Amino acid sequence: MHSKKIQNFIEDFCESEKYRLLNFVPVGVGIGISFYFSLNREPNFLFNIIVLALILTFIAFIKSNKWILYILLTISAGFFFAQLRTKVVDTHMLSEECKKPISLTALIESCEKTEKGLTFIVSNVKSKKHKNLNKLRLSWRGKKAMASLKDHVPGSEVLFRIILSPLQPQAFPGAYDFKKQQYFRGISARGYITIPPKILKEPKPATLYLFIEQLRHSIDKKIEKYLPQETASVAKALVTGNKSGVPINVRNNFANSGTAHLLAISGLHMGIIGFFVFWFFRVLFCCFQPICMFFDVKKIAAAISWIVVLLYLCISGSSVPSIRAFIMHTLIICAIFAERCALSMRSVAIAATLIMIFSPEVILFPSFQMSFGAVIAIVAFYERRWNFSGFMKMLFDILATTIVASIPTTIFSMYTFNQLTLNSILANIISIPLMSFLIMPLAVISLLLMLFDAAKPFIMCLGYGVQLLMKISELAAQLPGSYFIMRTPTSANMAIFIFSGLILALIQHRIRFLGAMGLAIGCIYYHLSPTSDIFISPRSKVIGIKTADALCFNHLGYFRSMTSSWAKSLGFEKRERFDSKSCRKYITKISDNTYDVNIKSQNFVITDDEGYFSSSPNAIFLDKNNEFSKTIYFQPRKCVSNEQKLRPWS
Repeated sequence: MHSKKIQNFIEDFCESEKYRLLNFVPVGVGIGISFYFSLNREPNFLFNIIVLALILTFIAFIKSNKWILYILLTISAGFFFAQLRTKVVDTHMLSEECKKPISLTALIESCEKTEKGLTFIVSNVKSKKHKNLNKLRLSWRGKKAMASLKDHVPGSEVLFRIILSPLQPQAFPGAYDFKKQQYFRGISARGYITIPPKILKEPKPATLYLFIEQLRHSIDKKIEKYLPQETASVAKALVTGNKSGVPINVRNNFANSGTAHLLAISGLHMGIIGFFVFWFFRVLFCCFQPICMFFDVKKIAAAISWIVVLLYLCISGSSVPSIRAFIMHTLIICAIFAERCALSMRSVAIAATLIMIFSPEVILFPSFQMSFGAVIAIVAFYERRWNFSGFMKMLFDILATTIVASIPTTIFSMYTFNQLTLNSILANIISIPLMSFLIMPLAVISLLLMLFDAAKPFIMCLGYGVQLLMKISELAAQLPGSYFIMRTPTSANMAIFIFSGLILALIQHRIRFLGAMGLAIGCIYYHLSPTSDIFISPRSKVIGIKTADALCFNHLGYFRSMTSSWAKSLGFEKRERFDSKSCRKYITKISDNTYDVNIKSQNFVITDDEGYFSSSPNAIFLDKNNEFSKTIYFQPRKCVSNEQKLRPWS
């Protein structure tokens, strides 16, 4: 009886979802990719191929209940693509710091202006001492650097005198892994330029990539020519995607007001430009009766819109959100030509699948997570036909879209940036129309008129719009509730949030309401889940201990970014030293690097003295040779250590 009910339920579920099966393909692929990156060691590639081949064989010969095999196929395919991508990239990572300056020649791929100087990405590195380096990220600070921006154009071959050092490792297990991101970008190390670089060969756009980088560089220079420095930095972020020069205070204002997504080239920017160009040319062609009578102006305008969006994708730096938006825009244009529905969850699924196949690693990074989280929520919302009409349509649409998109982006923002803002709705209601009707249309017109060197008045008007946008973000950031530090959700907690959100968004069957229940369970688990109690940095130079009153460190000067990251992950804004009043109640210094600690009703010793460690039953040893950081959790009756994983990017 029960088995018949279960069978009927499964048949009912499959019947309601049979036209939406494609939407679940990226979910399976994403599970496989996430499983690969969660492993402690690099798996055997041959074994992966054998598993994939066996699943395909079973699908070919088994005639019933293939849906289980298809699920396993998507998961296995995600695992395969992730490992294949890792092997293809194969970036050589510098392991030891070079204490003395070295000379090398390299080709400039990009040169971006920052607050304090210039940042280069260089390739074709030629060095006598280091022969396996791929790309390098180089920093040059000072007045000479600021004055020489015009001299360093992408494509130039330059002689550098630099001090090389390895990329910063993961701050602690579970933290954002910047080193992994750079591995997949092909960057081997970072360096600091000690003397002004010497140009050996003038730039030659030998490849399409270098030609585009030179074009972006020249656009940045024209924007800087006509606008003040602070305004120009935001305008460049909106036009070419170059955010390196945006001042810290401006970044904080956008982040605290919930409008930081406006600084990153995303689906919003691509959508505004695509719609503006489509609308403009459709209205323009409708003004000429012969064209309207003999041609389908809607399809012509759609084709022009696609070309403009493609060009903007190249100019803006081709970030993950902009690639996602371009794929979806392409599908919308195809739908217009085929006279089909222009926007559906299927287009989101196709975009996600294509991106994960070619760049599986992006699933780990916030740009992919926040972009797809927001667009899935928005499409799911409007697929339920919850659309507004009437005089206040635009206001209601912006309000509803902001609220819906804020739910997934808030979860990923807490996980990556440990930040929550409550003012995003108010700020976006004002900022999005400003972007839609003034800033982005002026940006498109300015880009087109730059070809004729007649863009100055429009760039000046763009500057006024950008200044107004900055003022709105500043005012919203000063309101109460603009900035809260939130502790990092655990991996299990994030899994609950993500799968609950996908069930709620992707499934049409009544079972989807389990997703809302899952989100509620995730919120409860977030408040009840344990957090790490002790942090030990690489080579045990820094020790952090969470007490009932404060977050205590033996040093605050060393590894500042690392300790700050750990503090934010626990929801602390301030850090204190062991000898402070709040910490002395729990921590007693016995000798150098030996401390007696009493937290969570447990007494133990932290020491680097092997003799003291062997004689004490409750002791934590500080290994000076350990190259990775680790965190320690105290749970009832046991101590759990969480160490970093050894993978190709480590």
